[in-house]
Amino acid sequence: MSKKTLAVLSLAIAVVFFMSSTACVSKKRLQRVEQENAQQLTQANARIDDLVQKNEGLDKGLKDTQSALAGAQSENKSLASTAASLKDQIAALEGQKAELDKALAAGKETEASYQKKVRGLNGAIGGLKTKVAEMETLIASKDGEIASLQQTEADLKAAAEEQSAKLAALTSDKNNLSATLDKTISSKKSTTLILGILLGLAVILALIGFLRGKKTAA
Repeated sequence: MSKKTLAVLSLAIAVVFFMSSTACVSKKRLQRVEQENAQQLTQANARIDDLVQKNEGLDKGLKDTQSALAGAQSENKSLASTAASLKDQIAALEGQKAELDKALAAGKETEASYQKKVRGLNGAIGGLKTKVAEMETLIASKDGEIASLQQTEADLKAAAEEQSAKLAALTSDKNNLSATLDKTISSKKSTTLILGILLGLAVILALIGFLRGKKTAA
């Protein structure tokens, strides 16, 4: 075998070794990138799942609050209607007292009869006023409950909007990350493929050089 052929073969072997080493390193880097990709996407999905669960909790809390608010408003409306009815009854009894006053002045009622009827009316009016006062106390309490529920509703809506914004941002980041990593992996695979092709060519050239060397020697 001539020195020239030996030199060509040595160079070809060196090229093959270099290509093989580079391809091996590139493959390891690709595997590492794929592992990092899977880990980052897993972490992103975990954060997204956590936000989704929190959003579900906020939605449930908001629905419960809105249901309680609707119930409190309906109850308050009923209390207000009852109080208005009691006040109408009081007004009617006060009207009866006024008629008794007129009848007494006109001599149509005796003092004894007047006093007896007025005592009865005053008792009824007093009982109704007590009920009205109770109704108004309940209404005031219910107003406070309604105000508290409305504030809770507003807070939950704000929290839900904030969580939704975070979820949208995180989902966007995840998609961008996935696209970037896919692009990186595709590039690494292309590089590995090119190195593989070059390695194959180097092997072929080495074989050609070896065969030519044998023919020359012959």
